[in-house]
Amino acid sequence: MQLKKKKRGSTMVMVVITMAIIFLVGTTVLGFTSSTYKRKVNESKRMQNLYEADSGLDVVENIIIKASQEAIKYADTKVKEGFAQNTIIATADKTEKEVANELFKSSFYSFLTDNKVVVNGTDTDLLLYLVSNLKTIDSVEDREIKTIDAVDPSVGYIIEVPENGYELVTGESGEKWINMDVNSNFETKGSELKQRRTVSINFKVKAPEYNSEINIVDIYPVFDGKSITADGNMKVEGGTESNLDITGDVWVKGVDENLTGENFTFDKYKGGIYLNNTGFDITGNIYTANTLHLENNIKGTAGHNSLVDGDVFAKNVYVGKGSYSGGSTNNKIDFYKDVTVNNDLAINSTNSVINLKNNFYGINDKTTEVDSAGKALNSSSIIVNEVSTPSELNIEKDAYIMGVAYLNATDASGNQYQTGESVAVKGNYLAYTDVSGILDPNSNATLKYYSPLQLLESINGVSNADMKSNYFANYFNNKDSKYKFNDGGVTLKGNVHSVGTSIKNSDGEILKGGITVETNKVVDAEREEYARNVFAMGDTTGISESTDIYGGQTVLKTVANQIDFEKLEGVKGENFNTDKGLLVLKGKNEKINIKDGRLNGVDVSKGLIISNSDIVIEGDFNFTGTIITSKDITFIGDGNKVINYSPQVVREVIASNYDKIKDIFNGSASSKKGSEVKINSSSELLSTEGFLEKSRWKIER
Repeated sequence: MQLKKKKRGSTMVMVVITMAIIFLVGTTVLGFTSSTYKRKVNESKRMQNLYEADSGLDVVENIIIKASQEAIKYADTKVKEGFAQNTIIATADKTEKEVANELFKSSFYSFLTDNKVVVNGTDTDLLLYLVSNLKTIDSVEDREIKTIDAVDPSVGYIIEVPENGYELVTGESGEKWINMDVNSNFETKGSELKQRRTVSINFKVKAPEYNSEINIVDIYPVFDGKSITADGNMKVEGGTESNLDITGDVWVKGVDENLTGENFTFDKYKGGIYLNNTGFDITGNIYTANTLHLENNIKGTAGHNSLVDGDVFAKNVYVGKGSYSGGSTNNKIDFYKDVTVNNDLAINSTNSVINLKNNFYGINDKTTEVDSAGKALNSSSIIVNEVSTPSELNIEKDAYIMGVAYLNATDASGNQYQTGESVAVKGNYLAYTDVSGILDPNSNATLKYYSPLQLLESINGVSNADMKSNYFANYFNNKDSKYKFNDGGVTLKGNVHSVGTSIKNSDGEILKGGITVETNKVVDAEREEYARNVFAMGDTTGISESTDIYGGQTVLKTVANQIDFEKLEGVKGENFNTDKGLLVLKGKNEKINIKDGRLNGVDVSKGLIISNSDIVIEGDFNFTGTIITSKDITFIGDGNKVINYSPQVVREVIASNYDKIKDIFNGSASSKKGSEVKINSSSELLSTEGFLEKSRWKIER
């Protein structure tokens, strides 16, 4: 009996051990299989995201989203019209809401398919046309649909919808959707060995369910497209390890400085956007009614040079020190798109490199004002004030310079001296002191004292920028001149259109000024763009068509008049829905201090911030959304600071709290809900989940 008991016990032990081994091996295999599967899924997703960006399929997705949002807005309008006209009525087998839902969906598809565009003599559905031609809807006004390029054509994406790859499908249950297969043929990036690839993806566009609670959010310029909107100044005071990386536009009005003091030369560049000791990259446009100022050690967040991948519209772009006793050095920046200034592009820095990859526009030509101080602040030019260790300014394409520089030398009445130079380099002004032997002996030249110099005032009674421009060119084209021309490290590689002199040509001769009718047309168009983006915050809706926005030289739309802070005070204490992101509303004297991504212990990573007080951001910060303030916004200290504008996040935060905060946004009647106006001031639905699905992504070859 004892032997049998022992045998049974041994058998039981062996069974337990065997089962344990099987269980252990099984869980290990399952774990390995699961992790391998997850790794493959993640890698597949990573490859998909990579190829979508390289191939332009992400652009296609945005085109479809934009068109679908317009279709939703159109369908919503049709339903509202139906309710207003009492044509949406319950039937024996359908409720009123079901009837409205049917009208909503049919109107959605009607917008995308019944609107036709003639291509090669054939009517093409709007959505198919947009995708096939990489166009996106710019605006819908009175049923007129205006489109623009969704991406720069020079990028070279080859997008096609194959035959039978586009169809409005009706399922067995009567449900409809638009099925679209899209192929992209492209060249891979990021490698010296370029390869042609073809990838494909399927888009399913489906009308969302109509919901009377759906929030159509009015889009206001104060947050549309902008990562930062501020009435005050934007300051970045970095440290040894400081980076600021922005995706989205930055609009900063800037605080005007008092220019009556002795520090006029430097104070005129204060206010606006100030960068010091930091890495700085932005993928977006920069708008400021004051100065974009780089003082010291500006570099890229990842590369050697700071990157500005967007247009710049500023009163001044200044790379230099902030006072006579200060210093400025080691600023490296690349501007990849146009740079437009309403006054100066000025350099007073050592060992700095400023590269403009596209055009430069100096658009202000106020050279005939009575007040010379006013002229000095409103006469566009390029100025180089540091020549001891020259920096570099390279403009790859065309330069339009509509003004001339003024010397910081004044006569007895306090008037500054007007030169004849559109590109002025320190020291070259000495030509105006040395007229003997240059002018014709019969010329009646007069000099006048502008402290501390005697300078050429007139020739034969003529005293203007054109006279001085001709004199300046003749002086330095004369090989016997006492003073020699200094180019100040300025290289203008494209065509130069200027009022005054600029640089030497290939023959070594100073280029004189000369403006044509065509030049004026180009500059006038750029002035309109400057006025719209800087003075009107990117949207002229609500401003009288008779208003000369640029001529007024006044910022008409500001945070202070686009946000009703009195109404904000009334709702700031409400309990907000934060499912889609944080909503921070602060009134006067409620300074916001965000440190290492937290505000009063709360994580600030996604949402919308609106403040009537200063905002200070310190340490690491990674935020998706929009920051709006009527005061200053300051970034201080070391750390990586990242701000990404997301229209979906911002609009979903607003939609989630629409009833509570809709009245804090000010705007004209034409930008109110339901109006058919320009896209940047009209209504759009937010979430894409209800109307767009992607599937069958694959690499064809």
